[in-house]
Amino acid sequence: MKNFLISMVIVVGSIALLPIVGNNITEKFLDEKMVVLTSNGLEVNNTVIESNYLTTKRHYEFLLSDAPRFIEYLNQYSDAQLPPYVDAMADGVSVGVDVEYSNFFFSSKAMIDIYPLSLPTDMMSELKKEDIKFYNYIDSFLKKKGVLYHLNYDISEKSFDGFIKDIDEEYTFDNQVKAIFKIIDATYSGEGSLVAPQNLQVNISKINLDINTSEEDIFFRLSDLSSASTFESQSTYLSSMNIKTLSLLIEAKKSGKTEINIDDMKLNISSNTQGKKAEFYTKSSISKLQVSSLSSNLVASNLNYDISLEGADKDSYEELHTLTSYASKSHSPNFEKEFQASLIKLFSKGLVLSIADLSIATVGVKNKKPVDGFSMMAKLTLAKDVDLAKKLNSSPMSLINNLLLSSTLTFSKDFYALLNKELPASILAGGFAREDAKSVIFDIELKDGRLSVNGKKIL
Repeated sequence: MKNFLISMVIVVGSIALLPIVGNNITEKFLDEKMVVLTSNGLEVNNTVIESNYLTTKRHYEFLLSDAPRFIEYLNQYSDAQLPPYVDAMADGVSVGVDVEYSNFFFSSKAMIDIYPLSLPTDMMSELKKEDIKFYNYIDSFLKKKGVLYHLNYDISEKSFDGFIKDIDEEYTFDNQVKAIFKIIDATYSGEGSLVAPQNLQVNISKINLDINTSEEDIFFRLSDLSSASTFESQSTYLSSMNIKTLSLLIEAKKSGKTEINIDDMKLNISSNTQGKKAEFYTKSSISKLQVSSLSSNLVASNLNYDISLEGADKDSYEELHTLTSYASKSHSPNFEKEFQASLIKLFSKGLVLSIADLSIATVGVKNKKPVDGFSMMAKLTLAKDVDLAKKLNSSPMSLINNLLLSSTLTFSKDFYALLNKELPASILAGGFAREDAKSVIFDIELKDGRLSVNGKKIL
């Protein structure tokens, strides 16, 4: 019995001492991240640590004092570099971070709140000079943690989930323009590093924006947005986004009401720049589109496009991407020449643009019964040509020989008749049309500098 009691005392005492021993997993993780951040452009302006028997809380206030250095740190995680103008947009931002974790050493979970305390220095200075009332509103809004990201991070598993604090704000400017902005029920989850996650999922229930002026009222609504992104490597990613409904309503005092409604919108984007050639793919669909105003009305269903760009020289593409990024920060007098030279270099290496699908299932105008729409498929190949720059200067028309196009454009007969009525110029294509029982078809081919439609030569 005595040995049993001694054993129990040892066990209970050991358990009681666990929080005192501390959580080395979490503390080591936080200390390592602090070294990384402070070595890459962030300063720590304030640190507060509070600890009780079970938990420890840490509060940090970071100042982004060296934006170029921080952007360079972020860029190492992706082939797609952040453009330099982001430096100016981020410089001087102050961010608060609250971390809470268990003192038990076997716990690897941390709760983290991240919230901006101030906007970039230049932006805040300009805002203070232009509109002190709005400046005070923004300053107060941020200091009250108006924008806050909460996440639960498992350090061992490298997984996280969290939410964005709801935003429901209303502000009236001195000119009596009133703005109302809402973000409701925004959540996210993912795996991997917080700086460069391997995958990320985001869901937002509602985004609303109202702008009321003396001339017009604008109402924007978005509901049930979901997105998922997978980053297989620095050079390969796949992203998708779904939106259940999206609407824009403009009620103008003079021109009346204009309304755009979109139902069930989907978008998929992917890229692969691992090899010497870059590949880009984008695919989108809209279940229903409605556009209405006092003078017109349009209803369309099942809008789709599926487009890819393949065979682009990776080095030339990255050179062009970098050039256009820097142009947004400082427009060099020689930019146009540099841009043209970089674009020609990219084209001289050859590429392939494919449209697997560009279609609308049905179209209705002016409140009339919808008719079947159209579809298009195309493949455009630009041949490799090391003399492309010379030919542009000496004989630009000869470059048509570098193009190979094969395309099929199919209209329903009802939609083709509607086009001829609304756009009479399209009648000119009638002499080249080929028909079957339900459709008007155009097979378009460009080869060896010769353009033909349904076998009839045009050029």
